[in-house]
Amino acid sequence: MFGDVEANLNHFAELIEEAAAKRARLICFPELALTSYSTHAEVLRSAEVVPGPTIKKLAAIAKRLDVYISVGIAERDGERHHIAQVLVGPEGYMGKYRKHHPTDGEQVCGFAPGRSFPTWEVDGFRFGILIFFDGRHRDTIEAMKNAHVDIIHHPHGNTIGGLGREAEEWTRSKMVYFVPRAVQARTHILVNNSAGDTQQPHATLQYSSGALVIDALGQGVGRTTQKDRKEKMVIATLQNPVAMIPEGELRRLRADPVFKSRFQLEELCGA
Repeated sequence: MFGDVEANLNHFAELIEEAAAKRARLICFPELALTSYSTHAEVLRSAEVVPGPTIKKLAAIAKRLDVYISVGIAERDGERHHIAQVLVGPEGYMGKYRKHHPTDGEQVCGFAPGRSFPTWEVDGFRFGILIFFDGRHRDTIEAMKNAHVDIIHHPHGNTIGGLGREAEEWTRSKMVYFVPRAVQARTHILVNNSAGDTQQPHATLQYSSGALVIDALGQGVGRTTQKDRKEKMVIATLQNPVAMIPEGELRRLRADPVFKSRFQLEELCGA
């Protein structure tokens, strides 16, 4: 629901419960999910300080269910606003990523670009976030590669159109440019999109839906293939080859200049 953060959070809480019951550890939601994606200035009315009351509630859910949650929110930082993706976990609020490359429409709306690429440790994986249009820029995937991330969450807010009219077509189109990025950075990429229709002040926006998981070799691990725009959950099990190395051996290899890159560590493990 557009601008109704509380209603959206309540709905997400149900989905989080469902995913946790299926033993999911990292649960990902789309771009600006808590407000509903929009480039209408009205969306800024729902912007919040991060971390604020809504994120504290989300962190409490993560702690109770012992899961990690990545969710999109409109962030207010003084006079500036950002399209942000927040990460919470069993220990509470972990941090946020601000969209590095807002579109022209998003900047006209009032969203400013982010300036950094934070990463976090999630169950032994190095985890990073990029958002929607960030995927069309080389500097973002280079930043993830240089940070040696194992997983990138890449949330979207795509409406129907050239990128896909429904979930199956949308995920198929995303394979075209996300597979090379996964291979380039040697990382898993989790891609998902908003679903259904949202009534906004200027129009009813129709989102394509869709979720896609690509592994570090560019193979599709799982994706939505339904011919509609309804919500659908995709659950995938990912393996971290570096985590298979005993800690003492890993420390030795990281100190050895021959084995400093994550690519070489993975090759050593036979990935």
